[in-house]
Amino acid sequence: MPRDPITELEHLLIEERDAIRKLDSLRVLECASRKESLIEELRGPDGSVAPEILARLRTLVPALKNNGILLAHARDILRDALSAVRSELGAAIASHDARTCPTARIFSIRG
Repeated sequence: MPRDPITELEHLLIEERDAIRKLDSLRVLECASRKESLIEELRGPDGSVAPEILARLRTLVPALKNNGILLAHARDILRDALSAVRSELGAAIASHDARTCPTARIFSIRG
């Protein structure tokens, strides 16, 4: 039985939403790449999308918006967490010798 790219997109959006909630960035990127591939499959040789396919794609707009909002919130959460870590790290470095500060070694780019 041939698979339906739009049905696959529906399932992928659910999977993507779960990955966003788990802050699984690798899986989110994989989902985004797969979504792009599926959309390309739906395009005709001239790059257009048939009206009946567009109608079905429009039904996915709420899920796409929901995932976009979740992704924006996840980005903000990670930005705030990184800011807090940087702030703590800055305070630790300022009050200790960087060579003896354990947090400085954890974030070392040299390994």
